[in-house]
Amino acid sequence: MEADWNEKGKELFQILRLRTPPVGVHFSEKDEVPEGAFRPSKYGMKMAVCQAIGFARFTGRTVAMKFEDFGCPPSMVVYGLVRGDLKEELRNILVKAGWFESESAEELAEMPENFLPQGKYKTFIFGDLTKMNVEPQAILIFGNSAQIGRLIQAKTYYGGVVKAELIAKTASCSEALFPALNGEPSVSIPGAGDRAYGGLDEDEAIFSMPYSWVDKIIDGLKKAGKGANVGYPVSPFLFFTPRFPKMYKEFMEKLEKI
Repeated sequence: MEADWNEKGKELFQILRLRTPPVGVHFSEKDEVPEGAFRPSKYGMKMAVCQAIGFARFTGRTVAMKFEDFGCPPSMVVYGLVRGDLKEELRNILVKAGWFESESAEELAEMPENFLPQGKYKTFIFGDLTKMNVEPQAILIFGNSAQIGRLIQAKTYYGGVVKAELIAKTASCSEALFPALNGEPSVSIPGAGDRAYGGLDEDEAIFSMPYSWVDKIIDGLKKAGKGANVGYPVSPFLFFTPRFPKMYKEFMEKLEKI
């Protein structure tokens, strides 16, 4: 029997005609691994979080990650998996990598919302929303600008705006995900990591939301713009007589009906 979130995932996938199913995310404070989940370390691998999300997107498998499964040092600091105050060290790494000028990186390191509490979460689970057997806390939807725009319309159907605090780094693992875990839909434009390790196409961005929002977003996708006959994909307006070059018009005047 399918879980409720599996059905919701299929509905999102069908309405938006997505390239891949939405990804459900669950951060567990318990030392648990869902039945049948893929563990990178079991196969002698370590993964970046964006890579694990991509693995879930493209294979339909649920990925469960603990400390020994992580292959991306910044995400290990951001996710609170290591001891000590390493924000300064992380800032220096990002500066050396050329991602920040030192002053801007210092400001980033001082923002507590960019880091999870140390030791709080033991297992990080990412799965194809249409198949996973763990209830998600957040959902990541990868789509083109038209699909993401439609999701923004679905959210703002109920009022308000969709926030986007963009740095084009750590997009799927934190920039897009943390607002959703904190209760707010958001939009993120991925940078290099998601595209190099996560398999994102150049035209893909991310819409994220708390799982508690899924019914409202689906309802908004069905209702937003309905009175104007707008949905996805948007149908081109074709109710007009085309205007051709002068020579076409002159040629048209010479034509006689049989």
